[in-house]
Amino acid sequence: MAVPDDDPGSRRITHLELLHRPGERAQARRLLELLGCRVLDRGGHFFSAFVEPEVTDYLNNILYTSEVTPEQWAFERQLQVAAAEGPFARARSAWDAHMRAEPRYTHHFGLRLPSEEALDTALARIDAAGREDGELAGRVEVVAMFRPGDPGAATDTMVQAFVRTDVVACGLVTLGQHIELQWHLPRTA
Repeated sequence: MAVPDDDPGSRRITHLELLHRPGERAQARRLLELLGCRVLDRGGHFFSAFVEPEVTDYLNNILYTSEVTPEQWAFERQLQVAAAEGPFARARSAWDAHMRAEPRYTHHFGLRLPSEEALDTALARIDAAGREDGELAGRVEVVAMFRPGDPGAATDTMVQAFVRTDVVACGLVTLGQHIELQWHLPRTA
């Protein structure tokens, strides 16, 4: 039985808390705008990004984004030092290569777009920003695309595109983040 979206008793994901590196709030806002979110930054510890741009709902379907804490950033910097050479560096390099080659098998979250045109437009914006945008060049890229029937496609009912970034993450920013953009094919009777 389907539950209406406005049912206050239904289960749903309310929000996702993303983190960005110290001093990179503007880059994080820009990235979420590229994904098609409407960003509202009222100052303070975090800013809000509405997944559905036309809906202002602070309780559901929202991405909150804030700067990593000093404690987390100190830990991540030590990880970077440890991963600079030796066995840890080789393991990190192998894992990074796996992340790029098989994004669907790594940590990620997905956003559903309303049409194939909206997906294609978002991917074009992301691709251009990753190549040409001074703040985001080299820091965001489309790493994989799966259409129904493609090898590796999860299903024949949606198109999946994986975006990799190190601008925001739901976890350790140093490790990067995949964001899956989906378009679900119209249902046929």
